[in-house]
Formats: sequence, structure tokens, C-alpha cells
Amino acid sequence: MTLELAGKIALVTGASRGLGQDLALSLARAGADLVIVSREAAGARATVEAVTALGRRCVVASADVTDEAAMDRAVAGAIAEVGRIDILVCVAGVGTPRRPIWQSDSADYRACFDVNVLGVMLAMRAVLPGMVARKSGRVIVIGGTYGHKGVAQSALYAASKWALRGLAKSAALEVGASGITVNVVAPGGVDGPRLRSLFQASADASGESFADVKGRFVAKTALGDLVSSADIAAAVLYLASERGRMVTGQDIVVDAGTIV
Repeated sequence: MTLELAGKIALVTGASRGLGQDLALSLARAGADLVIVSREAAGARATVEAVTALGRRCVVASADVTDEAAMDRAVAGAIAEVGRIDILVCVAGVGTPRRPIWQSDSADYRACFDVNVLGVMLAMRAVLPGMVARKSGRVIVIGGTYGHKGVAQSALYAASKWALRGLAKSAALEVGASGITVNVVAPGGVDGPRLRSLFQASADASGESFADVKGRFVAKTALGDLVSSADIAAAVLYLASERGRMVTGQDIVVDAGTIV
């Protein structure tokens, strides 16, 4: 990989583990220094160590993405330390219990939308003024394929992903004149511990084998394969780099052809 992001500073939410951590490391490998927003100290330390092992700088901004004052304060402190934010990648998100909408309540709604939508808005609020002042920046929101369809027993989660599309597209129109792009990357099922645990849980509940459950999932994809975190990173890096300078307001689906 070339260091096409050398000299850039990226802020990543949800980078203490999983996909967020993988994306932070991919940005570091491409030459970017990192600011990671996390409320999990142990996970943040692991990411910091991995990023610094790649020879890049990594600063932790400790905040809950749903706390407006904490986000404003943490991001302002990080910017004071590193100078600016060139790239914002919003990964922090939560799922919801699988159940019919009539069995959900306002607490379920707030728990989902506060992280998945409000958290993204607050990150944009903290970072975009500096980007607008410099007339340069990239914003990438990690959405999901549930934002492209209805999903039984996951209405709140799906609705939050639909909301992210509207948020990003509208923001793209607001900041485009300042040379800033805003896009969504929508992963399908990403091969990793979380997806594999879901396969296993489904297998245990139905009496099937893990291989049967995985095979049925893969069979629904046009490419007959699972998406990896590296596939998501490739899309993020494209949008974060000069190569993606003319792409904005888009929702790029990376799902091996599940939604076609």
C-alpha cells in the first residue's frame, strides 16, 4: 500500500475494537496519523499500541459519542494537540434486539438512535467547522445494508441506517462548496468474530451445523463469498484519498452482491 494519506490526520469513532479498529489501522498503514474517540480505555490502548507500532501517531479523545458536551470538549482538545482533522470516519454503532416493532419502546429507540445517528451528527458538529474553514476534508460514515431495505424484527436498527443516508446526503450538500466530501460505506455481513458468533447462535437454535448456516448466508451473495474488513477499508481509503475527491453524497454498498 502506498502512503497516499501521508501528512493527513484522521479521527475515527468506535476504533477500540472490531471494524473500527481495523479501519483505524488501515488508515495508519496508508500514512495517516490518528485521533480515536473511545470510551473504552483498554480497547483504546490496544489500538494506540497497534497504530504506533506502524510508526504513526495516535491520540485518544475520551468521550461517549452520544454526549454533546463531552464530544465537543474531547475533539477540541484533540485538535488543539494535533492541529486539525482532515478525515472523519464514523464507525461507532450499536445493534438492537431482534423483535417485532410493537414489542419495542422509546428506550429501545433512544438507545439505538442516540449512538447510530446522534453520535454521527455530534462527530460532524465537532469536526466540520474546521474543515469548512480550511475548505478541505473527507467525512465517511459506516452505514449498513439494512439502510437499503426493510428488515423484519430489526425495524429500529434498519431505520437508524436509513437515517444515516439522509444525514450524510444532506451534509454533502451543505459542505460541498467548501471542497468537503461526505459519503456512506455500507458493509454487508463482515467476516469476523461477531458474524461468526451470530452464525453459531443460529446453528445452535436450529440444530443445524455452523457450515450450513454460513453456506445459506453466502448463497445469497452474487459473489458467493463473505466481505472482509479489508474490503471495507479499501472503500474507506478510496473515499479518504485524492482518488475519491469527486465522489460525495453517495452510499457505497460493499456486500459481495447481496443487494443488487
